[in-house]
Amino acid sequence: MEQSPSSLAAWLPHFFAEWPRRALDTQPAELPTIAVDAQQLSAFFTGIAQPLAALRHGTFTFDPWEVAKLGRNEVRNSAVLAWLLDPYGNHGFSDLPLKALLNAVRECGREDFPEKFTRYCRVNVEKHPTGDATNRVDIEIDADNFFMLIEVKIDAYEQKDQILRYISEAKKRAGEQPWAVVYLTPQGRVPLSAGEEADVPCLSWRRLASVMAQALEPTRQQIFAAADASPARQMAAHAAFRFLDRMRRF
Repeated sequence: MEQSPSSLAAWLPHFFAEWPRRALDTQPAELPTIAVDAQQLSAFFTGIAQPLAALRHGTFTFDPWEVAKLGRNEVRNSAVLAWLLDPYGNHGFSDLPLKALLNAVRECGREDFPEKFTRYCRVNVEKHPTGDATNRVDIEIDADNFFMLIEVKIDAYEQKDQILRYISEAKKRAGEQPWAVVYLTPQGRVPLSAGEEADVPCLSWRRLASVMAQALEPTRQQIFAAADASPARQMAAHAAFRFLDRMRRF
């Protein structure tokens, strides 16, 4: 099957990373004779000329978040994560990232949570659920069938009774719907400020990145393999996966 240059561009970095090791590991004792079609081989090299040029100039390694100096800034990284979790966001993955998060929460023992929203879902950043300006929740997800607050930690410490206050507010805001305060940290550790009886789903950045990448990868392949793929959509998908790469390193 003929591949488009955009499809080849998506796979070339992985090919060059894996080929040397796999070529040595899978080398047979006797090499079979292969009939080579010179015309098809010529067309193949013509097709990869542009992706190879992009690879040589570092296009595949371009990280927009590095340019934006996201670093380990919790506020900025929270904003990008909220963008990715927003089912109406312009990242091109619809509600797949949000579904991956909900699945991760369910795997933490919260099987009362739905697998998806049904009518509406609003994702907000830097909310003050208690009305107190000193209590800033990083991400709020308000859907028709659940309510969730996400407290993001990278380097900062917990405030006194911080998670306990958010739990109290989440209960009030959720009403009869399932609610959760998700604690997102580099190690996926249990919060110290949640109280003894609190059921807080604890996720590590790495784990969340892994479940999201697994959920998004088929769509990513379709985006880069499509002959009429929009460059803007490819750029958004690339930015999303570069952010997932950064999440794994927190």
